[in-house]
Amino acid sequence: MQINNEQTENQIIQKRSLNEVNRWMLDLNEISQECNDLERNSLDGDLLNKEVSTIIESNKRIYRTLLQYKNDLDNPTECIDLACDLFFYKEHKKNRNLFIEHLNDYKNLKKEYDLI
Repeated sequence: MQINNEQTENQIIQKRSLNEVNRWMLDLNEISQECNDLERNSLDGDLLNKEVSTIIESNKRIYRTLLQYKNDLDNPTECIDLACDLFFYKEHKKNRNLFIEHLNDYKNLKKEYDLI
C-alpha cells in the first residue's frame, strides 16, 4: 500500500480498510472454489452436503455484503466529525466479524469432516 504525504489520516484508514476487504473477498472466492470441488466430488452423507450448501449460501451472502461495503469504500468520504469516523469504524468492525465468523464456521466444518 502506497501512502503519500498529501493523504489525510482518514484517507489512509479507508485505503487500509479497502485492502483488507479485498483480501476477505479473495478468501471468500477460495472458500467458494473449495466448496464447489467438495460438491463435485460426490460427498458422502446428506448432512455434509447440506452443511456445504449452507456454507456456499452464506459465502454468497457475505460476498455481496462485502462488495457493497467495498463500493462504499471506493467512494472516499472525508469525515468532518467523530460520529462519521465512528460509523465507518463500526461498519468495518461489523464486516470483519461477519467474515471471521464465516471463516471459522468453514474451518470447523472441514475439521469436523476431516477435510483438512
